[in-house]
Amino acid sequence: MRTVLAANLLLISGALAQPAPTFEVASVKASPPSSEGMRMRVQPEVTSSPGGVTMLNASLKALIQWAYHVQTIQVIAPGWLDQNHYDVVAKTAAPASNEQLRQMMQGLLADRFKLAFHRETKEMQAYVVTVAKTGHKMTQSEGEAPMELKPTGKGLNILFTHVTLAELAEMASSPLEGVVVDQTGLKGAWDFTIDGSFFAMQKPADVQEAIGMIIQVMNDQLGIKIDQKKVPAEVLIVDRAEKIPVAN
Repeated sequence: MRTVLAANLLLISGALAQPAPTFEVASVKASPPSSEGMRMRVQPEVTSSPGGVTMLNASLKALIQWAYHVQTIQVIAPGWLDQNHYDVVAKTAAPASNEQLRQMMQGLLADRFKLAFHRETKEMQAYVVTVAKTGHKMTQSEGEAPMELKPTGKGLNILFTHVTLAELAEMASSPLEGVVVDQTGLKGAWDFTIDGSFFAMQKPADVQEAIGMIIQVMNDQLGIKIDQKKVPAEVLIVDRAEKIPVAN
């Protein structure tokens, strides 16, 4: 009886200890310097699909943010992680979800950059996102697909499709200049349209006024409320990372 029980436990533990998913092939190299006369790219170019992910002109800090689904203020690291830029082109052996791609990127960062970090929880000022009392104005996405943004052809309207609330919070964290915490309780991905003419017609006098405009648009157009308050938030503190990635 004990032998059978031990054998079953071994089978269960083996099933639970599945190896982390990895990319089939991946190229990691320093981004080429921008040519003279060309405007330097500031934001990384990120393209993901079930077949892989491409991140061009991405700092190591940006790669960490994407892999671990955190915002820039949540990554505490030496300054060079935000200065050196890399091109990453990684392909999967089989179709993968966005979360699986992020897990694969975590393994890639540990393998190629020898990334090591620890987590801490800190009290910090944050933007807490909830559903407005009138309800949200988004539509649940159909099927599975990566997030996509494209103009609708009507004025300055931008159509957002297959956006999770975590991704929406991630996008809002940069212009809001702070941690964005999702407390909407909304699961899955969503489609919505934002009318950009509101920003074109009004010129904010300072950062605070621009933040106020973003909060107003989220409330009026999406039915999403944003309040500022102090909350405990997780941060990643980088203990080690290599500037030169392991060769392909």
